[in-house]
Amino acid sequence: MNLGGSGEPHSLEADQVVSAIERACESDLRTALRLVARYSAYWWSNGLQDEAAAAAERVLSMLGRTVPVGLDEEYLLAVIHGAGSAEQEQLELAQQIVLTTTGPFRYSVTVLLWALVFGPFEPAGVVEDVLERNEAGDAWARAAVELCRGYPGLTAAAPGDAAQALRTALGRFRMLEDRWGMFLALCSLRQVVDEPLDITTEALELAEQLCLAEETALLLCERADLYRRLGKLEDAHADYSRALSIGEHAELTETVAAARLGLARTARHSGNVPAARTHLSAVLNLPNLEDAHFEALHELRALNASEESA
Repeated sequence: MNLGGSGEPHSLEADQVVSAIERACESDLRTALRLVARYSAYWWSNGLQDEAAAAAERVLSMLGRTVPVGLDEEYLLAVIHGAGSAEQEQLELAQQIVLTTTGPFRYSVTVLLWALVFGPFEPAGVVEDVLERNEAGDAWARAAVELCRGYPGLTAAAPGDAAQALRTALGRFRMLEDRWGMFLALCSLRQVVDEPLDITTEALELAEQLCLAEETALLLCERADLYRRLGKLEDAHADYSRALSIGEHAELTETVAAARLGLARTARHSGNVPAARTHLSAVLNLPNLEDAHFEALHELRALNASEESA
């Protein structure tokens, strides 16, 4: 993967990367900005968006509205990472960089990260123009362009064309042996195919290989939902249970709620009313999860109705 001519990222822990950028902020903002750009793919492919945001926010707070000469794309990447806290003027500067850039981006990952973060808020025509410009990039960028073309909601592509673009992206990432790209393509593809079980399973395997805990738990819940609808209650129970374990260990309350709701539904279909009630009670005791509470109450009504009709 082309990281802007600087080779593969060093095998540093995430906190070491952020520390290196903080030190650079004290002496050389240009170097700090280059480091943010250089480690963009490293952060995102390892599920470290929070670390990326922290580093980018530090650099942007010192740069303000000044784009260093010759570092337009690096500034753009910093704004992409720190979009949640960036100033309006910084967002506008980033947008201007995108609109005035000719040819492909220098960093292969830029087109993908821009599309994922800002693409949903841009007109489909603007997104397509950026994608067309990056068709002249390297092999990884071309795979990313196809991924973006098929990504739900980014372009005006018809469902069939979107699915084909995602399959093309998946094939290209396979050739490049890029597991992160494959994972993103599979996660998008499972949303547009009629029978997503096999695709969800492959995406789940990659999430585990990439050590993406939250994504692994969510995919376990999604596969469990598919198993439950197919009547494979034991398989569903196993996946929900694994998701619950991951969610509790990583303190992912929304994931815990989703897993317990799935376990409650599976228990109801299996005739295990006490287990279903236990899981629903646990969901209702989780704080600040209105949607999960609504679903739990709905499931509780279904459980009561099934008991009354028994």
